[in-house]
Amino acid sequence: MTESILEEAQRLTTGDRNHDYGTPLDDFTRTIGMINALFAHKLKAPFVPEDWPLIMQCCKCSREVNHHKRDNAVDGAGYWNTLDMVHAERQRRGM
Repeated sequence: MTESILEEAQRLTTGDRNHDYGTPLDDFTRTIGMINALFAHKLKAPFVPEDWPLIMQCCKCSREVNHHKRDNAVDGAGYWNTLDMVHAERQRRGM
């Protein structure tokens, strides 16, 4: 049986990627730190790690509007999951 989009997204976001890249909170903190440094002269306030999955949702929507691809839906679902994982990790760390 083929995995559903949600099952695939769950597998991808909770599997080896956490070992390879760190938790979404740590990975997105590094990424958003670079974005903040690059665009500091334009920002009224810095981005936070929770912003990155939302930014990537925009990317996935743009790609889907251009051309349907299952990967867009899988990644979209995955980014919603990573946003939830960021919130959970912050709570776990007492942040």
